[in-house]
Amino acid sequence: MTMRRSLSDLMNTIHHRTCLQTKAFFHTHGDKSGRLLARMIAKKRAATYIACVRDRKGRSQYMPPQIMTALRDYYKQLYSLTGPQTDKTRQTLLDQIQTYHSKNTTRKLSEIDAALLEDPITEGELSAALKSSKTGKCPGPDGLPLRYYKTFRKVLVPHFLKAFNALTQGENLPPQTLMANVTLLPKEGKDPTNCANYRPISLLNSDIKLFVKVLATRLQPHIPNLIHCDQVGFVPGREAKDNTIRALQLIHRGRLSGQDFLLLSTDSEKAFDRVNWDFLFASLAHIGLGPHMQSWVKALYTDPSARICVNGVYSESFPIRNGTRQGCPLSPLLFILSLEPFLSAVRQHSDITGPIIGTTQHKIAAYADDLLFFVTNPRVSLPCILSTFKDYGVLSNLKINFGKSNILSIQTADTQYPSHLQHFPFPISSTKLKYLGIWLNADPAENYRDNFAPHLATLQKTYLLGITHTYHG
Repeated sequence: MTMRRSLSDLMNTIHHRTCLQTKAFFHTHGDKSGRLLARMIAKKRAATYIACVRDRKGRSQYMPPQIMTALRDYYKQLYSLTGPQTDKTRQTLLDQIQTYHSKNTTRKLSEIDAALLEDPITEGELSAALKSSKTGKCPGPDGLPLRYYKTFRKVLVPHFLKAFNALTQGENLPPQTLMANVTLLPKEGKDPTNCANYRPISLLNSDIKLFVKVLATRLQPHIPNLIHCDQVGFVPGREAKDNTIRALQLIHRGRLSGQDFLLLSTDSEKAFDRVNWDFLFASLAHIGLGPHMQSWVKALYTDPSARICVNGVYSESFPIRNGTRQGCPLSPLLFILSLEPFLSAVRQHSDITGPIIGTTQHKIAAYADDLLFFVTNPRVSLPCILSTFKDYGVLSNLKINFGKSNILSIQTADTQYPSHLQHFPFPISSTKLKYLGIWLNADPAENYRDNFAPHLATLQKTYLLGITHTYHG
């Protein structure tokens, strides 16, 4: 035991020394135009460089202009799901959205909280947003970094207040202000030639980011009261581990129950980018947001546009007609508010059943759009889940990627139950599925092997490399 403790102390000392050496090296060389900076830039560019994509017809494009065209066409179509509509068609959709919310929006702001959110934006709020915002980030299309606004804060803040508060009187933001540069980040482990396998991050102008930060700061304290505890994504005081621990406990309980029990993990296709604005605005109205708060949010979605950045070159701009922008501080809150009616519909559906512990029936866990259903009586529950997805998707634009969703069978009581699952459009696993980066096993005894052992091996390898590096150094 003493030797093990001594070895641990030695390893900690070695790594502490290595960290200090690394910090000193970067402090000395990091801001100079030498080999270190060149290496870092080259590595970063190589990681995001797009060498080839497939266009809409499936043809591989290698030339920069064709790559740009293919990506711009894809994202222009993605952000234009809500196409032209006749007045009658749109009114029918709006009526259906209102009916859906009337049934499924169960949590609302109190009159006092709603009134507080209606107050004019103050100099203190804007100054606090400016002070808490970090400099050094890439600016939006206007090229003005946050440092500019911090330097000239005393001159600019009064004009910002006048402009932002005027939005409650029917004024609009200039279209140029709502332009965004969209940077495409490749998804790890996905085919980079598929245009869908990039995560679009919107780089907004700094003045708009300050505005939305004020709105997000106002709204965030009320989110826990508006969002059920099933949803842990972007809710203050909740973490992803809340749902993974819950899932592990339900798996253990389900194996002992003797009844049919499975997990269904669903993958949503570009969930943030597909959100229907009419559905989003109805969500805000039904939770009790007042006219001023609604006007501020709607101003952000009045004639926005974007241009794609591909290998350092920008495309022509195109209009955006749906979606919440990834990179906007308010976007996650708006998304979970628009998703909450669906989660409520699942909870209220009497034919969708999950394990009951005490007086609580557990049906679903969510981290933003990463959904995990706890399903008992699958013959009845699964068709109802699909039907609930369909009803919500027609109104909100949510689209499930069935090929990337998974069923994990935990407990089988009915001998015909496994074959019955073949009728559903989900891949089926009898061993494990991954949720929020954690492998959930049908046999809990395997959780250590899949979740802890690989990380332990990596740590041991890192320690050995550190010792070798120090010895030879």
